[in-house]
Amino acid sequence: MNLHLKILFGRFQKQFGSGPGLGPGSGTYLMKIEGITPNFIVSLFKACAALYRTDPWRRLRPLHLFGIRVGKDLDWSSKNQPFSCVQFFGGDSGDVGFYIYRCENDARRMTGSRETTLVPNVELLKVTYEHEALMFPSNRKIIKSLSLEVSGTDIFPVIDVVRCTSSGALRFRHPTLEELRFVYAFMRATSLVHPLLQEDKEGGPKWSKLMHFEQFIETVDVQWPSEMATGHDLVAVAISHPINQAYEEKASSTASSTPTKRA
Repeated sequence: MNLHLKILFGRFQKQFGSGPGLGPGSGTYLMKIEGITPNFIVSLFKACAALYRTDPWRRLRPLHLFGIRVGKDLDWSSKNQPFSCVQFFGGDSGDVGFYIYRCENDARRMTGSRETTLVPNVELLKVTYEHEALMFPSNRKIIKSLSLEVSGTDIFPVIDVVRCTSSGALRFRHPTLEELRFVYAFMRATSLVHPLLQEDKEGGPKWSKLMHFEQFIETVDVQWPSEMATGHDLVAVAISHPINQAYEEKASSTASSTPTKRA
């Protein structure tokens, strides 16, 4: 009987308790990241909370892939964008959050019809919104010690980088400071622009339950908090759907104004 209950509980948790496939966040501890400061973490959690309250999961599903570009290639240590593609998960059931992929090919390979497909040697950054009571003690400790902003009722983000090994196991690591700067800019920008998505009622399959959107590309300026700035106060962030639209560097709107479409 005990074995039966264990199997039953495992199936229940897999279906309803962990989002589309990669499950809840790990025990990564942001204060262990080299060069990070408490103010950096405070600003990051504020951005996480701002995005959560716009509720992108009301309309967005994993099959909605978004292109993302933050600043210029030369702004990053590798002289290239650290990530290029974003998807939101959990709108149907389970924990909500988003994945940020290195490239479109990785995103498409890992996006299954109902849940995330594990693909060996693909690394992505994962942000999962979880109840504080279910988090690792290290995460609860930092939330309390820094009085971090809550995203929802007893809900806070967990941020980590995950890779599926060739054996199918998941390996987690701390994000780097640069990766967290990229995530911050993405969250600030998408909080402004995702409500501007317009449904394309004629563009999708007639009987599809998935909402389809018109082609979309928006560029906004995001202001860095002082602890994240590296020579510039503002950074231009472009978000597109579908993701293969061209990016054009132009003067863009401010973070507090209405975004301007870029063809």
